[in-house]
Amino acid sequence: MITADGLLKLASLSKLSLDGIDLDETARDVGSVIDFANEVSTADLTGYNLTETDDQSPLREDIVVPSVPVGTILVNAGEAVTDGGGGFFVAPVKGAVK
Repeated sequence: MITADGLLKLASLSKLSLDGIDLDETARDVGSVIDFANEVSTADLTGYNLTETDDQSPLREDIVVPSVPVGTILVNAGEAVTDGGGGFFVAPVKGAVK
């Protein structure tokens, strides 16, 4: 499990700012992600050759279809930016005070 101190070291190495967030809660969240990654890495892949592919794709054929209008997608966004030829929303910063 990652500690708050370990999280600060990781943030420093990653050049991330953790100002204004709950370090203990974030450390628990990061620890959960690491635990899940460790669990996935133990999956039994016996019988699967992950380095070879065949010419048959098990996926569906890509078909171009009209997209959902940007306004429809952004209707519930807390903060939306629609200038510059596109539209996107700004994800809230966890622990940020409004």
